[in-house]
Amino acid sequence: MIPLLRNTSQQKPLFHIIHEDDRYLLNTDDAEWFQVLYHFRYERYVGFGVDYYNALHEFNQKQAREREERGVEGEKDARETKEEARQRLLFSRVTMQAEGERGEGVLFEVKREDLSLSGVSPESIAPGKVPFRFGGKKPKCFFALLKSFIGATIMGFPAEPEKVYRLLKSNPSFARVCGFIPRHVRDEYCSEHIPSLRKLEQFDQIMKESGIWARIKVEEVKANITSGIIRKENELVGDTTHYYAYSGFETVVYKDASGKEQKKSQSKVTKRCGCEDKQGCSHSWGLSDDGAGTIVKSGGKMYWGHKASVLGYPRQGIPLDARAIKDAATFDGMTLYPHVKEVFEMYPEIQPSVERVLYDSAGDSDEIKKKFREDLGIEVKVSFNPRRKKEITEDLPRGIDKITPYGIPVCKAGYEMEYQGMRYEHEKFIYQAPKDSDNAPVCRACYHREDCCPNATGGRIINISFDLLPHIDPKDPPMAKRYKAIMSRRPAVERMIKRLKCDFGDDRLTKRGNDSFQAYLDKTMIAFHVLLRN
Repeated sequence: MIPLLRNTSQQKPLFHIIHEDDRYLLNTDDAEWFQVLYHFRYERYVGFGVDYYNALHEFNQKQAREREERGVEGEKDARETKEEARQRLLFSRVTMQAEGERGEGVLFEVKREDLSLSGVSPESIAPGKVPFRFGGKKPKCFFALLKSFIGATIMGFPAEPEKVYRLLKSNPSFARVCGFIPRHVRDEYCSEHIPSLRKLEQFDQIMKESGIWARIKVEEVKANITSGIIRKENELVGDTTHYYAYSGFETVVYKDASGKEQKKSQSKVTKRCGCEDKQGCSHSWGLSDDGAGTIVKSGGKMYWGHKASVLGYPRQGIPLDARAIKDAATFDGMTLYPHVKEVFEMYPEIQPSVERVLYDSAGDSDEIKKKFREDLGIEVKVSFNPRRKKEITEDLPRGIDKITPYGIPVCKAGYEMEYQGMRYEHEKFIYQAPKDSDNAPVCRACYHREDCCPNATGGRIINISFDLLPHIDPKDPPMAKRYKAIMSRRPAVERMIKRLKCDFGDDRLTKRGNDSFQAYLDKTMIAFHVLLRN
């Protein structure tokens, strides 16, 4: 199928072939991917296409230089043993640094190359039209390659070259709407032929290393905010999630500051060179899967994987950013402030409207709340977690059996008392007995009434001293209806994670390294916001 959107300087197609299956896919609700790709506005991505062709040229030049330099031995005077490298890499991790030295560098930073100095002009590219280069084969169309990755993600497949290649080979409609033709159509080489797996891998690598995936993600979100598709809210919600790593780990023994032996899991140490004698060659050691770590969940469950921080709008359920964390073993509470700060830097238009950030109990820290309040002027609301607090069973009012760690009194009949407010001058929390289905106090028919509240006509009312619940902040008690109403919106981030992690991909990675993981997150975010706009 010939793309309808072409540059005005190009010859208009004399014939336009309509395929029956294309017509069907355009008129069915179950083929959103086809409609998005068919009406794809390539003008939005011309600047990225220019940068891609420039990066492709630099990539080819770099590959040629490496082929010429291959076999040239490097310096052999500075060698590092594998154990020395293992210890060096261990202590360079974020989770092994002192808290004061970590700063805000817990999030992975995408390297962005300067591709402005180039010979490719925006007028020289369009769907089916690629820039002219002296020597070498004609490159594949950037827009066709981009559509194939976005389309595969919208269809629910991981945006990885292997999956994209299978779809292009097995789905003729998908290949046509992306802008490719089968190889048997023309015998000689043609840039419109379905690309090989190697070409798709090369495209993904260039887009990742040059930071184009990350830049497209930011522009997609900005476009949806500017156009009003995403409405500004006064709250942000965040959380972390893990993806299973495509690697193994080893246990490293080290000595802490006091000289005591400790153990920590770490990705295996390797060299990326092709030397036969890796122990003796001069190339440097590195982690086989940098960023992977042991992620501890509730209940003592542990996973080996990568961790990502997700931020979005809770009422609309729209993620604004997903960022890889440098070390997956990093405590969740350390990622919230730097991520919110970077989101405000990427999208400054949303900062004035944000008044509150919702997070889980990992953000329940006076230091974190103070930092948000003083630096950004917003408050942090977190899910209440009493942690190791036990039930209170002593010095209780008459008829009360216990007070749960969450600050809820339970009477001897098993009813939970409802929070009503507080007498702040007397430092007392106020609770009242609940009502039954007939809107009558449960105390009227209770067999403990004579011992508990024989003279109460409207149900038992009790006062609990602040001192009895020292772990609950009287200024913001989690038992209050307002607190519960606000925190009822926090689970929206779980739905965002589910969409990015399951609907637009897979939670099991097929590549290693933080750069590949971040590119994977960026591709799912791009597909989400492209589909949201369409």
